[in-house]
Amino acid sequence: MNLPLRRITASLAWLAVSISFVMATWPASVEAKSASIKRAVPTKLKSKKSRARPAAASSWVPNPAVNGRDAYLILDAASGRELASDRPDDLRHPASLTKLMTIYLTFSALDSGRLSLGDALPVSANARNAPPTKMGLPAGGTVNVRDAVMALVTRSANDAAVALAEAQAGSEAAFAQMMTSKARQLGMSSTVFRNASGLPNREQVTTARDMARLAFALMRDFPHYYGVFSVQSYPYRGRMLENHNRMLGSYDGADGLKTGYTNASGFNLVMSAMRDNRRLIGVVMGGDSASQRDRHMADLMDRGFASAQAMRLSPWTSIRKPPSARYTAANFTPGTTIPESPARVMTAKAPAAPPSQRAAEQPVFGNGDAEAAGPAVVGSWVIQVGSFGDPQAAQLALERATSALSSSIRSAAAASIDEVQMASKTFHRARLTNLSQAQAIDGCKVLEKRKIYCAAIEVTAWNTPGAR
Repeated sequence: MNLPLRRITASLAWLAVSISFVMATWPASVEAKSASIKRAVPTKLKSKKSRARPAAASSWVPNPAVNGRDAYLILDAASGRELASDRPDDLRHPASLTKLMTIYLTFSALDSGRLSLGDALPVSANARNAPPTKMGLPAGGTVNVRDAVMALVTRSANDAAVALAEAQAGSEAAFAQMMTSKARQLGMSSTVFRNASGLPNREQVTTARDMARLAFALMRDFPHYYGVFSVQSYPYRGRMLENHNRMLGSYDGADGLKTGYTNASGFNLVMSAMRDNRRLIGVVMGGDSASQRDRHMADLMDRGFASAQAMRLSPWTSIRKPPSARYTAANFTPGTTIPESPARVMTAKAPAAPPSQRAAEQPVFGNGDAEAAGPAVVGSWVIQVGSFGDPQAAQLALERATSALSSSIRSAAAASIDEVQMASKTFHRARLTNLSQAQAIDGCKVLEKRKIYCAAIEVTAWNTPGAR
């Protein structure tokens, strides 16, 4: 009897231990689960609250109608015959190709007498605060029409574009409406302009075909001015504004027109070239780099000239200067006398939009034209803000540094973002260029106090943009 009793007693003891263990652990498990649920609730509520708040402003809002970047078109200028194309009617962002229309309207204003080459244009805060690339206009000062036009042609200066727009229409927004209206008159049915420079705006769109039409219109309507597009450098305030159209010096027969770049557009180029009395117009949009785009254009133009010859297309006939012409391309040469009465000081027709509004309408994503950052003068000094893998980061760092400097240094400096290739990687170097030694050193001290990384560097052959 003792053995079964012991077994029963042992079983009851184990049962008691098991029950005690379950009772000890079960509340903890439930409490842990409850705590887990409680911890999850605030996270979920926070997520809902976060979704309820307005989203932060993005630096770039894609346009759903622009479904790519690549496109090209090669035309025979005499006949209008299409020699090569790929998606020429798809919407693309024009970047600084926009300035071709700004120049077209300015040429028109010159011939109509609304502007004169020597007229002094006021530099508004909008123009002065335009993101790089720019010619470095002084706030509250003036720039004459000749310098402003040549800064568009060569350096692709955004501040010059704003100054010209405001002088002609009172505000850049009003000028953009004039640009779009003129585009319709020229048959550019797919193009919409929202600014005069090409700085990113999701609604600013065009096509390769429309850009070819604009290039032809510049040749047809202003043959007396077309020669300015072949100018490879232009002096302004003691420094040279270099033309970013490298095809002028590398492609036989090339004589214009314009490059452009933003992150959204890729590398764009509209050009024209003459060979064997034939003129072609080429448009390439969305290149991966300036050099790749130029090689692509050169190949397309070579094939276009071969096709034009095989088709025995009519030769190009030079267009005569119209009776309305008031100047010629020669009058844009620095130092030449402008054939007119003393220069006028223009006044804005209407107050320009404040910088905050302009920034909201035209969010900057990368620089206005990556190629527009011409080389700093050897022997001058630069403030290097840093090198970045992303062009937007370089742009933001450059704007932050510029705003921290004194007005005297800002007015003397030219902001630039240079592409540098190192170990198969591309870096974007943010710099304030063309400074004196004292300005660079003093400026860097100011930035260091603001905890902004910088270096004052004397420009030599090895550290100029493009040098290796």
